[in-house]
Amino acid sequence: MSNSDRIAIMVEIVRFCELLRDKVRIMNKMSLNDVYAEAYLTILTQQKLLRQNNGKYLKTEQGRRFLTVHDRFTNARLT
Repeated sequence: MSNSDRIAIMVEIVRFCELLRDKVRIMNKMSLNDVYAEAYLTILTQQKLLRQNNGKYLKTEQGRRFLTVHDRFTNARLT
């Protein structure tokens, strides 16, 4: 898996967690197994892009900024 694929998955997880989401819903939406889901969620929470509350994940303000920067970069690259 390339780095761009990993980043794309992380972006989609952060987008999906606009509302509180549990790991199983994230796994199903992203077609990830438990090991990969746990790895991504650990990275995203350590980087403070998501926060965990009672086993559910929610996008943080830093996660929102991450998506904004990612979208600007992607749009700039496409033009």
